[in-house]
Amino acid sequence: MNRQPDPPLVSAINANGFREWHSYELARSFGYLALGVIMLVCALAIMEGVFERPNVFERLFKLFLTFFSLCMTGWAWWRFIQILMRAEEIGRQAVCGQCQRYGRIEALAEAATEDPQLRSLTCQCTKCAHVWPITYTVQSRHVRS
Repeated sequence: MNRQPDPPLVSAINANGFREWHSYELARSFGYLALGVIMLVCALAIMEGVFERPNVFERLFKLFLTFFSLCMTGWAWWRFIQILMRAEEIGRQAVCGQCQRYGRIEALAEAATEDPQLRSLTCQCTKCAHVWPITYTVQSRHVRS
């Protein structure tokens, strides 16, 4: 499967604005949460009556499906936390230091820092042109960077 790489964070923020990007990331993270809850319910439904089956093959198959559903639940919740934490970490710093406007920023550049887990995003206020850095943690290659 050839998956297109995600656009850089600067492009993603500047395409529709910071507030749209932030809303999209929150909606995306809660989509993963919903998937996790659905998979947990599936795992519980599959697990019901596993040991009442007389056939060993059916028991093993249902146990495998339960295990798979629980793995999907863990993965979906992990993605939910990662995407949510990154969006909130950037969102907390998206306040202009001069005019105190929230989310009216233009991302200018993104750069690595001395710490390989941190990245710096240089932003500019669209009202007063104040420039400041936003530092965020790179948690996973699956989170849009």
